[in-house]
Amino acid sequence: MEGKPTRYRICVHRARGGYYARVVDLPGCVGHGVTAVESIEKVRAALKTFHVVAELYPRDTPVLTLEIGA
Repeated sequence: MEGKPTRYRICVHRARGGYYARVVDLPGCVGHGVTAVESIEKVRAALKTFHVVAELYPRDTPVLTLEIGA
């Protein structure tokens, strides 16, 4: 990525056996770890992967977009 780095809001939650972090604006972009710091490091790695894939498929448009409840 060039220019000013993109900033994301990350929420860290306590869970059984550790923590998980999620990127607020990117559903499914999560990381989990034994400590809060570890979960943040893993979500940072997930963000890097997201950006790599976004660069590989810049014009990728979804065939179908759904919103479902649990």
